[in-house]
Amino acid sequence: MKKTLLQLLTVSAVAASVMLPLNAAPAAASAQSAKTPAASANGDLAPAAGHYSDHGRLMLTQQELVSRIAQLTEKKPLVIQQWLKNYEPDARVTKGEAARLGFKAIAHIPSEHAAVTDIKVLSAATLEITFDSPLTAADVNLDKAKVNFQFDNGMTIRNVPQLKNGARSTYVVPVTVQQPGKTYSLTYKGKAAGKFTGSAHTVKLAAARQVTADTFELESFRKDGIVDYGYVVESYFGTRGGLEMYLNDRNASGGKSYDIISSLRDMSVTLTPEGGQPIRAAYVPYTQATDDRQAPKFRLPAGQTLTPGVTYKVTSDWATVTEASFTARSAAPLVIASAKAVSPASVDITLAADPRDEMFSGRSVELTDGDGKKLTAVYKVTSRKGAVGTFELPAGTQLSPGKSYTVTASGSWATQQGKISLNTDALKNS
Repeated sequence: MKKTLLQLLTVSAVAASVMLPLNAAPAAASAQSAKTPAASANGDLAPAAGHYSDHGRLMLTQQELVSRIAQLTEKKPLVIQQWLKNYEPDARVTKGEAARLGFKAIAHIPSEHAAVTDIKVLSAATLEITFDSPLTAADVNLDKAKVNFQFDNGMTIRNVPQLKNGARSTYVVPVTVQQPGKTYSLTYKGKAAGKFTGSAHTVKLAAARQVTADTFELESFRKDGIVDYGYVVESYFGTRGGLEMYLNDRNASGGKSYDIISSLRDMSVTLTPEGGQPIRAAYVPYTQATDDRQAPKFRLPAGQTLTPGVTYKVTSDWATVTEASFTARSAAPLVIASAKAVSPASVDITLAADPRDEMFSGRSVELTDGDGKKLTAVYKVTSRKGAVGTFELPAGTQLSPGKSYTVTASGSWATQQGKISLNTDALKNS
């Protein structure tokens, strides 16, 4: 009985939120305007004050309806737009459309009291966890998630849970690598949430390939049934150039099953030179799915480079690489062509050619003024536009207006086309 009453109250609240008045109600309608939208004789929600019907349509546009539901559900408006058959921002909404979307929104309202209902192991470093309600934005914050999700036997969450496209409350959850056959327990927000058995299943990647003197990539393809999580989770919806996918509860689409590469944050692989000692190569952040490619980059420890002519083999406890070996070659560094101050704390660095695939990630440049004082600017992830990337100074550090700086790469990742000067005269009036 209590649950039914709560559901009715929630329905009423959602309907009221969706049908909030856009215009002041006329005096004759003031009594009705103070009430929650009433039900019409045919069961549709009647319009709130100001939303007067005209042949079954309300003084409410689809864009306004989408915006309100997006706020209620903490979703992108673009996601809500998919709920409408033919989204037209300025089209007026019918009573039926408003009621249908309002009621659909109820199931998608996040709850801080969400509880785990199911745990699936997708691969050695990825879980799929379903809740009885969607999680709030606060609960998928990484710091909060690390507190909420507690595993035993040394397992931890590595990055935020990601809601699958089209799912109500099923999340892709990246975790540290499991021990096959070991039983793990999950506690969520202090409550026992279930057990699962560690899996030896690894994601099948196609090939290892050198990219720069200190970086290589591991490419995979959808045609092989491998998809990066960026294409199948809601937070990235609308940013993948139309390549987004909806996977069902068996992680299949169009009759084909897929393995999901979850976030590779804090992950690494082992690179072993022929006749040499293994080297740990760390994942380069934000490189796992860029420029329409699934090709995460891995980088050797600072100061180390691949030796031309030596054959290296990649191994991992979370992935299996079909073509795991490559022979290193001499790789020319990237070339800095120019630099421009865009704010007191940031600089745009332009290369001679587009490096593609977020190759700026993890790189920095040194800015040296006429007195020999040096500042270091670090690449701002995902800021690249073609050959141009934005580099930021540390918090509390700024360029001096009216000064000239010489720009050089920190390390050997790039060279310069002659002397690259950064003039800050434009900052005098900023």
